[in-house]
Amino acid sequence: MTLIKHKKVELTELFYDLVFVYAISQITTLIHHVHHGIVIPYAFFTFVIALIIFVNSWMVQTVFTNRFGQNSLTNILFMFAQMLCLLISSTAVTEEWSTSFVPFILPMAFISLLLLLQYVIEYFNTKVEADRDLIRQYFYILGIRSLTLFVSIFLPYQFGLILAVSGVLLTWILPGILTNPKQGHVSEKTRAINFPHLVERLSLLVIITFGEMIIGIAPYFSVDNLSVASFLIFIIVTNLFMIYIVEIDHMIDVNQDRVTGNGAIYYHYPIFLGLSLITVSLSFIGNQAANNLFSICLLYLGILLLLFGVFAHQHYNKSSHQFTNKLYWVEFGMPILGLLLSFLTLQSAFALIVIACLVTLIMMIVMISFNLKRI
Repeated sequence: MTLIKHKKVELTELFYDLVFVYAISQITTLIHHVHHGIVIPYAFFTFVIALIIFVNSWMVQTVFTNRFGQNSLTNILFMFAQMLCLLISSTAVTEEWSTSFVPFILPMAFISLLLLLQYVIEYFNTKVEADRDLIRQYFYILGIRSLTLFVSIFLPYQFGLILAVSGVLLTWILPGILTNPKQGHVSEKTRAINFPHLVERLSLLVIITFGEMIIGIAPYFSVDNLSVASFLIFIIVTNLFMIYIVEIDHMIDVNQDRVTGNGAIYYHYPIFLGLSLITVSLSFIGNQAANNLFSICLLYLGILLLLFGVFAHQHYNKSSHQFTNKLYWVEFGMPILGLLLSFLTLQSAFALIVIACLVTLIMMIVMISFNLKRI
């Protein structure tokens, strides 16, 4: 296998990430509010749709930069313009879309248009016909999204919402259909994804998202709230962080040529969703306004989503690090066991935190041990 030249992650890309993490933290506030102890289903729906469109916009820009971006002034200006639009859109998100639909959707429509314009410019600059074929696929994806989002703001709210959501979901799955040839590989003539760069970009965004989780648990460390539970909650976060890092940074074989990278991109959606749910649930545990049963279910759902996204990367792993059935049983069995044990101690927030800490600690130790034995 040919050694792949690693493409440098530019500082402008990291600057670009910051506004997306802010946007994710803003929409996460939608599920921070509870009604009768639980999150309103409509708020959860709004959160999921907004998360998909935000993360997908980041993914499309990242893929463009990975394949064609040269950190030129033009590319930087396009990213800055997207950041402005995203700031407007993310601050407009509320539980009631009927009042914030247009200020949320319109900037996202402009982001889609900016992404499309980047591909149009690259289409006329490139001389490689295979690259032009690839770019034309994004014409369909971004053209459909831009059109549906722009049209939706002129329709009555109910119809506009249906059209916008349909356009987002359709163009979310289209990259996997249009740009994923058999066995996940691209033609020798087509510019392949730089896999090391893609994995690094995805992991950096996840790490910054973990940073948002740290901010979320910070109130536990105030002088008034500091307790043993505070340290246990911090350990929960570090355990989950280590599980992600061990897979992404140690088990994946980044030296893979001609791969589309679509798998790594799609597998990170449940990771971002899971991290958001974990962040919210940790703030709910012991909160009198939140139902402990709902909080603990949200926590373990988030952990399972994180695990699903992490373990789905197995086919990118080194041959020596292919997961065993035993590892699957332990890693997915422990959260389920933790949830069942939590049902017996719902009245004690401290007991729920202790169980979650022990569960994630065992998962982390087993994951690290699995890796070390195969080095």
